[in-house]
Amino acid sequence: MSLTQNASLYVGDLPSDITEAVLFDLFKAVGPVLSIRVCRDIVTRRSLGYAYVNFQNPADAERALETLNYHVIKGQPIRIMWSHRDPSLRKLGIGNVFIKNLHPSIDNQTLYDTFSQFGNILSCKVAVGSNGESRGYGFVHFESEESSRAAIEKVNGMLLKSLQVYVGPFVKRSIRTHQNAQTYTNVYIKNLKKGITEEQFSEFFGKFGEIKSKALRQDREGRPFGFADFGAHEQAAKAVEECHGKFIEEVTQEEQTLYVQRFQKKSERLDEMQKRARLQRARKMHEYSGSNLYVKNLGEVINDESLKEAFAKFGKITSAKVMMTDGTPSLSKGFGFVCFEDSEAANKAISEMNGYMLGEKPLYVNVAQRKEVRQATLEVQYASRMSRLAGQVPAQQQAGMGYPPMYGPPPGAFYPPAGPSMYMYAGQPGRPGMIPGAAPKWGAQPMQGIPGMMAQQMLPGQPPMMGRLQQGIPPGKGRPTPGKGLPVPGRGPPLGLGKGVVKGQPLPGPQPSLAFTRQARNKDGGAGVAGVVDQPLTSSELAGMAPEQQKNALGERLFARISETQPEYAAKITGMLLEMDVTETLNLLESPDVLTEKINEALTVLKAHEGSLTE
Repeated sequence: MSLTQNASLYVGDLPSDITEAVLFDLFKAVGPVLSIRVCRDIVTRRSLGYAYVNFQNPADAERALETLNYHVIKGQPIRIMWSHRDPSLRKLGIGNVFIKNLHPSIDNQTLYDTFSQFGNILSCKVAVGSNGESRGYGFVHFESEESSRAAIEKVNGMLLKSLQVYVGPFVKRSIRTHQNAQTYTNVYIKNLKKGITEEQFSEFFGKFGEIKSKALRQDREGRPFGFADFGAHEQAAKAVEECHGKFIEEVTQEEQTLYVQRFQKKSERLDEMQKRARLQRARKMHEYSGSNLYVKNLGEVINDESLKEAFAKFGKITSAKVMMTDGTPSLSKGFGFVCFEDSEAANKAISEMNGYMLGEKPLYVNVAQRKEVRQATLEVQYASRMSRLAGQVPAQQQAGMGYPPMYGPPPGAFYPPAGPSMYMYAGQPGRPGMIPGAAPKWGAQPMQGIPGMMAQQMLPGQPPMMGRLQQGIPPGKGRPTPGKGLPVPGRGPPLGLGKGVVKGQPLPGPQPSLAFTRQARNKDGGAGVAGVVDQPLTSSELAGMAPEQQKNALGERLFARISETQPEYAAKITGMLLEMDVTETLNLLESPDVLTEKINEALTVLKAHEGSLTE
């Protein structure tokens, strides 16, 4: 083992909210630490429950292993072992010992102390349930096979705290399952006829061989089932072969066939069922990849038949379904699915039906995705957007933020670039117009399409340039004068029009944000909600706008809708939704249910991202 490997430790069984800083405070007391890395999920950035700690000196790493192993962090004992880059030693299972029938009071430390006399231990663990209590078995991985053989020979059959334990070589579950399938003697039988007696049960299955033990039970609905343990594997296999899936009048329930299979533990049966479900789901995804479409913004009158009829011209449809509510009467949820027989027809349907007016609403049509896939895609897009906006933070600034410079800020963290003081104009009710020193978390530069939340860098003592920039006047042409086309702290933005601007026409350059629209309405005497953000927006009106004007018009209306339920995150969610296609964004404005769904998805991503920054 090399010097670097000797100084590297694996730390497992960590709490889910563990951070590098907590581990650094723990291990720095032993000796100088080179680096610490908590392994996290690549998308959610949540801890996977283990980390790696690298020391400068191998002696410090060895001392940390001896003194901090099974140290309790937040009520949970951690497990430390040497880090091995080559996983072959762990996967081969050489020197690994399995112990069962352990007393509930035996924990990791007790098990380690019991078996450490036989040799160096790489890892030692007692299995625990979700409630933290021992499940009665554990594992000890020795450095050498000789140590494991000595432990099996000395401890197997001994009493540990009044219980006789079994100690034997560890065998992987897949190998155990295969071995059990080749050597089983116990079978499980169901679909037995009601009223069957133990004598009838024994008489029928006894013809396949000697039954060492049997049991006949009933489930909650009174249906009988049983177990038969034969004297040999061949006898049990013969019973399965001749009875499973067959109707036998003397023992079988009417209109059913017998179920006779190898007895399995509940965990083994669940694993098998989950594996079968995964294979079936993968087969369906492969079979219908690209041919299953998600259709939303459906009218209330659209049902399965009308949906199928609208898409039938593109190819053969295997299924068409409009999702309905569970209540009475059942109402449309506004979306559904159309599955074609081939992907070519589905692609044609997407190109022609996306934006198509079915009834009174334009459709949104795209390839259907599972919820977790769509969620992961949205999170990746948001993380990519944040990384583009993120700036580089000097090492001194990192240290000032509480993160030791050896491992830097957590992945995905973002800090605004250092510079002059920041000002943020927040035209939201109950908030001051100008907030000195505040910087939005999503970036320090003004962002297109996020109304009501605009930020820019200012020189000390200089008033903001927002009004000047909005009117298309380049900065640097003299010092701005309050009251001449510029917003003044405490007054709100000016309402006058510049020279050469026709009344009723949009100003040149970027259009005013929602903050300006609201303040303008208030200053005009509180015109209420009869503003531009409450006017309907049609596809034809959007088509006559420039791309920047389209984003502004959609952004103002989205921000107004989102502010009603999520005022704190309205600006960020608006920016995320504006990255969608213009037609799809317009669909959101016309479909409150779909908009609510998108808001919830974006809110989940934002909170998960904020959670990763605080870890």
